[in-house]
Amino acid sequence: MSIKPQYNTHRYTRELCKLESQSIVECRLQSGEIASVLTVHAKAVPEEITCFDGEVKYSGKLIVTVVYRDLDGKICRAERGAEFFHKAQNEKITPACFAKAAFVCDGIKTRREGSGFFLSVVVVAKISVYGTLGAEYLVSGEGLELKTTQAQIYKTICVSGETEEEDVFEMDGVKDVLLHSERANVAQAFVSAGKISLVGEVNLSLCLLKDESVCSYERQIPFTVELPIDEWTEKMPVNAKTEIKSAQLTVDTDEETNKSKVSLSLVLYSECLTYLKEEITVCDDLFSTENELIVKRENVGGRYLTNVQRFTERIGGGASLSLSFEGEIGLQSVVNPRVEISFKRTGSSSGDAEGYVEAELLFCGEDGVKATSLTLPFIFPLQAEEGEVEIEGNVYGLSVRRVGDKFEAEGTLKVVVKTYRETSCSFVSAVEEGKAIQKKASALSIYLPTVGDGLWEVAKKLGCKCEDVVKSNPELEFPIKGGERLFIYRQYKND
Repeated sequence: MSIKPQYNTHRYTRELCKLESQSIVECRLQSGEIASVLTVHAKAVPEEITCFDGEVKYSGKLIVTVVYRDLDGKICRAERGAEFFHKAQNEKITPACFAKAAFVCDGIKTRREGSGFFLSVVVVAKISVYGTLGAEYLVSGEGLELKTTQAQIYKTICVSGETEEEDVFEMDGVKDVLLHSERANVAQAFVSAGKISLVGEVNLSLCLLKDESVCSYERQIPFTVELPIDEWTEKMPVNAKTEIKSAQLTVDTDEETNKSKVSLSLVLYSECLTYLKEEITVCDDLFSTENELIVKRENVGGRYLTNVQRFTERIGGGASLSLSFEGEIGLQSVVNPRVEISFKRTGSSSGDAEGYVEAELLFCGEDGVKATSLTLPFIFPLQAEEGEVEIEGNVYGLSVRRVGDKFEAEGTLKVVVKTYRETSCSFVSAVEEGKAIQKKASALSIYLPTVGDGLWEVAKKLGCKCEDVVKSNPELEFPIKGGERLFIYRQYKND
C-alpha cells in the first residue's frame, strides 16, 4: 500500500436529543369536610434521573396544596405529597450519557369517590440528554497531498449546584398561609476567574387568610450563586436557571400584638449551560500522485448559544374571566400566576413576543369566597439577532380591578430571551487507496488552467505536488487570472 493515513480523534460533549414524557400522578384527601374547592396548586421537583441503553428513567416528588371551603363555609387548606417514577426512550441514549429534566404541572383534575377526594395532576417532563462524541479526522499521511483548514466545534459545558437562602419578616394579623409559591429569577449570569456567578431574586407569593378574608402578598428575596467551572473564556454567554428545590415556611403569631413572624428556608438548585469553541486542524481536501482515492467525509454540527437578554416588560389591559358576574363582588387574591410566551420573527433582527398570563382569582360574592380563572393576553416588540430564539417569562405583581362590567389586569414580566445558531463543519474522516493512476509518457505537458483556480486546485487537477507546480512555473501568480499556460516537466529514470 503506497498511502499511510494518520488520524486524530477529538472528543466533545453536546446535546444528543430532547425528550418529552408525561405521567399522571394522583393524591387522595378525605372528602368528608370539603364542600367546594377554590384552587389547587401543584409543584413537581426532580429527584433522580439516570440514563440506560435506549432510555432515561427519572423520579420526582409532587406537592399539591388545596384551598377549599368546608361544610361550615370556612376557608381551609390541605397539602399532600406523592412520589412518581417514569421513563422516556430514544435510541441515542447510552449509560455514558447524562440528562437534565424540568417538570411542568398541567391538567389538574379533581373527583370524589366515596369518602375520598382525588387530585389528578399531569406532570410533563422536558428532558435534555447529553453525551460525549468522538470526531475522527485525517491529519497527515505518506503518499497523500493534503489541504487543511480550521474547523470549529462547540462543546457543551454543564455545571450545577445547590445553595441555601433564609429570610425572616413580619406581617400583621395572619391567621393562616393558604398557599405559598416561590419562583427564582436570574437577573445576571456571567463567567469570570473560573466561576459562573448568578445574581437574582426569589419571588415569594403568598395567599393569606386574615380573619375570614383572603389577600395576596409578594416579597422578593435576593440571592447570589457561584459555581466553579474548569473550562471557560471571558464574556461567554450563559444559559442559567435557578429552581426552588424545597421551601419550608413557618408562621408564629403573637395573639396579643396580632403580629406574625414568618420564617422561610429555601434550597435553590442552579443549572448553567455554556458553550466553548474549540478549533482543530482538519483535512478539507486531498489527492495522491500515485493512486486514485476513496474518500469518506464526516459532518459535525450542533447549536450553540450566542446571546442572552434579560429584561422586564410592563403589561396590562383587558382580562377575561371564566365566570360572569352580577352585582357587587370583592376582589381578594390572585394566585398561581403563570405565563405562556412565544417569539414570532418579523425581521432579521426583530420580532414580537406574544402570549398570555393565566391565574386564579379569589373573590367574595354574596354567597362567600369563590374562584375563577383569569387570562390576560399580551404582545410587545422585541429585538433579537439572527438565529433560533427561545423565550421564557415569569409574571410578578399581578393585580386585577373591575371597571364597570369588565376587568383589567396588569403586571410585570421578567423575560429571558436566548438566541442560538447552528454550526457545521465538514472534513475527511477516512481514506482508502484506489487503483493506480496511469502516468503520462510525455516529458513535458502544457496545461491551460481555469480562471480563478488557486495553486491547490491546479496541483490536484494535474496530480502534482504544489511545490512541483511552483518550481516549473516560478513566474505564475495565483489565483489564475486567465490566458496563462502551465508547464509541467517530468523526469524519468532509465530502466
